[in-house]
Order: sequence, then structure tokens, then C-alpha cells
Amino acid sequence: MGDVTARRIVHPGLGATKTTLNLSISKPGAEFAQHVHDQSTDTILVLQGEVNLRQGDSLRLFKAGEAAFVPQGEIHGTVTAGAGEAVMISFQNPPDLILYTGARDSKLPGAAAPRGHITLGAVKYVNFQAKDGAFTGERMGSYRATGSRWVLKKGKTFQTSVGQGGEQVLFVWRGSIQVKSGKNSYTAGERDAVFIQGQSKLEVRGEAGETEIIQIQAP
Repeated sequence: MGDVTARRIVHPGLGATKTTLNLSISKPGAEFAQHVHDQSTDTILVLQGEVNLRQGDSLRLFKAGEAAFVPQGEIHGTVTAGAGEAVMISFQNPPDLILYTGARDSKLPGAAAPRGHITLGAVKYVNFQAKDGAFTGERMGSYRATGSRWVLKKGKTFQTSVGQGGEQVLFVWRGSIQVKSGKNSYTAGERDAVFIQGQSKLEVRGEAGETEIIQIQAP
């Protein structure tokens, strides 16, 4: 939307009903138009570069390794800062179906301003780069999904599971992984994702010297 083109990785077209995953790369000064999710929360992670979260005329800088959790109903957008490209991922819970139609793009000619709230302190910021495990959750108001960061040395594993009716995404930012579920095995490299639906027990193994994973769990 706006000046930023986002790539859909996990979306309703794949059957996702509880989470999405989007990847965007933007130049300095590029703006992702302000918008509102009426029924969804939005979590935005800066993986590379610097970004301002915009709410009305207010700008709040957050950089690589930091995330913003935006509650439903809060007006927000981003403006790429710094001197280089910014790489971001975001996930909405549940998926905002209207977002995929382009109807939330407030920068389109003749588009109405977004209708929502700008509430002081409602958006929560967190240094996810400093975490080994969950960085969002119920304590900050994220009741529909948990975001976690994991770093795996080659050959190291961790166990995870998906409940009945749940969804999980494993996004590889650096390195590569192998994911085993029963007799099935999947591999994913940099900027790839593994999307799991329904009751499953998983083993995730690092396949590179060091692998960094963002995990989204939507029960």
C-alpha cells in the first residue's frame, strides 16, 4: 500500500484463518499508508534498516531488531527512515480480509482518511533481537498470537506443537532449517516460511552455521 509493496507469504488464499505473514522491502522515504484493522492486531518487525511508525502526524522510530505491536482499531502506517533499504515482516491476527482488496490504502486518489483511534501508549514496542523465545504475548495484549525468536546453531533442535484448529508459521531470516512432523520432513532457507495448520508435533533443526527464526503461534 502507498509507496511500499508487500509480499504475501501466508494469507487467506492458502487457507489461513488465524494469522498472516507479509514481507516488505522499502526505500528511504517510502510510506506504507496509514490504515486501521477493525478486528485484527498487527505486529511489525524491522529485520533490517530503520522505520518510523506513523500515527497521524506523530512518528516513532524503531530499528532492526525491534518490533511494534498495534492493537485493533489503532491508526498506523510506516515511513522508511535511514539511508538504506528497510526489510520488515508483519503478521495480523486474525487475517484482515479487507486489507487484501486494497480498500485500506488511504493514499489512493479520493480515498477517505482511516477511521480509528490514536491512543497514547497503546502501541507497544519490544526489542525482539534481545529475546530467545517469546517477545509478544498476553502481557502486552496479544491474545490471538505469540511471536518468538529463536537462534539455532547447526544441528541444534527445538520441539514445538500446534493445537487442534491452531496455526503456526516458521519464518527463516538467516540460515536454513529442517522441520520434521511424523514421517514428513520440510526444508526452508533464508526468507522462506513453513506454514502448519492443525494438530501437529514438530522438531525444528538448524541446518546452517547459525539460523535465526521468527515463529508465530496462533492457537
